[in-house]
Amino acid sequence: MLWFLLAVSGLALSCGARQNPRPTPCMSDRECHGDRICHEGRCRFVQEVRAGLEGAGDAGTPPGDAGPTEDPGPPEPVQVEAPMFMAGPRHHGRSDHVGPASAPTEQWSYRTRARIFASPVVGTDGTIYVGSLDRTFAAIAPDGSLRWRYAAGDKVYSTAAIGADGTVYFGSDDGHLTALSAAGQLVWRLDLEDQVDASPVIGGDGTVYAAAGGVIAVTPQGAIRWRVPTASHVRSSPVLHPTGLVIVGTPEGTVLAVRTDGEVAWTAAAGASIEGGASVADDGTIYIGTDRGHVLALDGAGHEKWRFQTGDDVRATPAIASDGTVIVGSYDRHVYAIAPDGTQRWRVETGGRIRASARIDAEGRIYVGAQDDTLYAISPAGEVLWRHDLGQDVDSTAALGQDGTLYVGADDGRLHALR
Repeated sequence: MLWFLLAVSGLALSCGARQNPRPTPCMSDRECHGDRICHEGRCRFVQEVRAGLEGAGDAGTPPGDAGPTEDPGPPEPVQVEAPMFMAGPRHHGRSDHVGPASAPTEQWSYRTRARIFASPVVGTDGTIYVGSLDRTFAAIAPDGSLRWRYAAGDKVYSTAAIGADGTVYFGSDDGHLTALSAAGQLVWRLDLEDQVDASPVIGGDGTVYAAAGGVIAVTPQGAIRWRVPTASHVRSSPVLHPTGLVIVGTPEGTVLAVRTDGEVAWTAAAGASIEGGASVADDGTIYIGTDRGHVLALDGAGHEKWRFQTGDDVRATPAIASDGTVIVGSYDRHVYAIAPDGTQRWRVETGGRIRASARIDAEGRIYVGAQDDTLYAISPAGEVLWRHDLGQDVDSTAALGQDGTLYVGADDGRLHALR
């Protein structure tokens, strides 16, 4: 089968179609690891290649019959970021945009009546969406003015996910997954029968995956497609693996992988309760933290590759830099940079525990909040570039706007815009 896929990809290349940049160039399958093959100069999973080729076939243009070739011009930029928790379904945390290299100033703040734990999400038009523990969910214009506000039934810990059609999905502690239009009108509310404080994620076909008393797949129309129950409430936000898995951590100390048809693929013992979400690297490695202070690396079949020990709970979702470095904070008051082989590259001490996940800008700078009231900017080499005091704990994961503005919530109940 692989020789057939490679042959078809060679024909596609001969048609003069515009190609994306190739961050990891390859010449043959031997240069790729795991279940990946060399396709269009990049190491990619077989499932992704097959899906792409099937999609091209559906368009009705036979391979080799694309008509006259033209100069494709400069390659189109690869979009790294999607509007959902940790920048997309794999939770890598990388942004397309460049954030502040030097100490920023506050442009504005939007005040809610309780602390903001959720991460803000920036829509394609620059609108910032964020929930609050005051039981509201808000859409805020880039100038800080309120566009609309929705009254949820309970506290909103969940970070929103925005669909391709602009529909906004988020969970709340009254047990509902809510879908709103871009104008703030209710599309549907679905009772998942348990608190929904994990952040939903959207698959390529529009399916929304949520976690509550298990893992739930929901159609864009608000119907439950399937549900895989767990022994207790899941706070770990689902992550999507490119081999067709939905992955969460559980309080029982297991990593659970469910196929997108609702069948359990595997479970892996983590050795301690898991509160945070997993992330997936370009090579398919899964990273997740535990309440025993470990960061685990698992392969796509759930086999442990290594575990890295920090000094306290790891409840943040690990971010993954473009070179594969894993960036994650710990309750031991340090931010760690871990190489793909599990060795420490550096660590940075902060003045408080770290619950927030790190975000990484287009130049590799790292932004992460801590429970010492401070948002930190760290260079890829581990140098603290600047600190910004927000006055109260920062458990919210930051987001970046197209103009480089950093958006982050804090325990003062405000969404802060820094540039």
